[in-house]
Amino acid sequence: MKKPLVVATLVMAISGCAGLLEKQAPICSGTALIGGQETTVQIYGIRHIANQTQYRAGEPFGWHWVSKTNFTSTTCAK
Repeated sequence: MKKPLVVATLVMAISGCAGLLEKQAPICSGTALIGGQETTVQIYGIRHIANQTQYRAGEPFGWHWVSKTNFTSTTCAK
């Protein structure tokens, strides 16, 4: 009896966190050249690693950390 209850609780806990990044408010946006077309991308975080600026970018980058060089311009503060 305990095992199905534990499994159901675990499934609900995992599914509750599934869209956490998507629900986060963007801090700025950027323009990226993708497939020859300018695309506006929402940016959810900024970090500096080894003298390189990286942005946590939404779609089409899949909420991954990408280099600042992927963007032609951004609205992020320097």
